This record gives sequence, structure tokens and C-alpha cells, in this order.
Amino acid sequence: MLEFALAFEKVLTRWPDNTSWTIAQIADFTNSSVSTAVDAISTTLNREFDIQETITPNEGRQVLAALKDRLHRQLEAREKRIQADRDAAMRAYDLTMERIRTSQMVKDWRGSYKTLSYFVGRYDKNISHDLLVSLCGDCIRLGHKAGFNMQEIGQWFRKAVEAAILSGSQEVLEDVLDFVDAYAEIFATDRNGVGGKILNNALNVLEIPAIDCNLGLQWTNLNTAYRG
Repeated sequence: MLEFALAFEKVLTRWPDNTSWTIAQIADFTNSSVSTAVDAISTTLNREFDIQETITPNEGRQVLAALKDRLHRQLEAREKRIQADRDAAMRAYDLTMERIRTSQMVKDWRGSYKTLSYFVGRYDKNISHDLLVSLCGDCIRLGHKAGFNMQEIGQWFRKAVEAAILSGSQEVLEDVLDFVDAYAEIFATDRNGVGGKILNNALNVLEIPAIDCNLGLQWTNLNTAYRG
């Protein structure tokens, strides 16, 4: 039920006003079983629901409030675990950046890349989306300087795009569009065509989220610049 409550909270942020959703739709949107959705909604609204019955956004907010009240101890414990993981990640981040500053002073790009890529791979779930996007850019820059191939550095391009989309934040999406502009040339000029495919895929998956966040013009400018 905790996982349903967390997923349902995200669903509520994109639930259009004056639109009712069926229980089956809510189960689908939250990646939950229908029985879990029926149980959560029936219990909190105090009546039995069929999977094709609908609830309003206002009823959805009532459901979430009731779930949070019922699960408050589990939510508090979860938040403590998340904060502890974040604190550990930031301690590791400070140590990592100090090592990278030292290795960059002697132009050890390969060592710098390996150090940073290890950190990002280990702690990507415990740092903010905007920091993750920034570090993915650093991985691309260092990996390119160190001579790693497109498949290797392309993973950071994809990870940054994925992080921005998952964030659902207009600010982070704007950052990743700037990120694409900053690093697109590296991929667009790849003679083997691998980089071009990575760039094209990124632009494709960013189109709808950019439009949804009123960043369509910025996406169009990128699309025109790199795909004509």
C-alpha cells in the first residue's frame, strides 16, 4: 500500500481538473494491481467500488490524505532512510570531487572519468535530478577528452535525459535542453553515426515533455539546429 500511495501522489499532480478516472485507469497509472487500487480507494472513501467506476480529482485528494494519515509511520521511516542515503551520497560527492580536482590538475582525464562515472553509477538514485544532469555532462566531457567511444559516453547522455523526464520539473527539463545544446556537437559529428542516433533519440523523447512544460520553442530550436 505504501508504494501505491507514493505512486498515487505523483499521479495526482497530473490529474486534469474536471476529469474523472476509473479505478482501472488509476491502477494502470500507478503501476499497481487493480485489487490494490480498489482496496485503497474503497477503504478511504468508505464504499465499495467497481473497477470501471470513476472518482474525481477531489476524491483522489481525499484518498491520498487518508492514505498518508494511515501510513504516516511508514512514510516517516522511509523519509529518514532517504535522507540518510542523501547524506551519504553528498559525503561521497565531496570526496569524489576532491579526487577529480587532483587528477585533472595532471590532465589524467581517464582517471577523472572513471572516478566520476563510478560515483554517478553508485549514487544516481540518491542525488537530486539537477545535480545528476550536471554530473552526466561532466562524465561526457571527461570521457570525450579521455577518448572513450560513443557507446560509453552515450550512456550519460541518455541518463541525463531520463533524469530530467522523471523529475517532472520544468526547471530540470530546461536544464537538460541546455545540456543537449552543450553536448550535441560531440554526438552529431560522430563519424560512425552512433552519436547521431543517440542525439536523435534524445530529441524524440524530449519533445512531448518539453511541450508539456511550455519549452516547445527551445526544443524546436534544438531540433532545427541538429536535425534540420
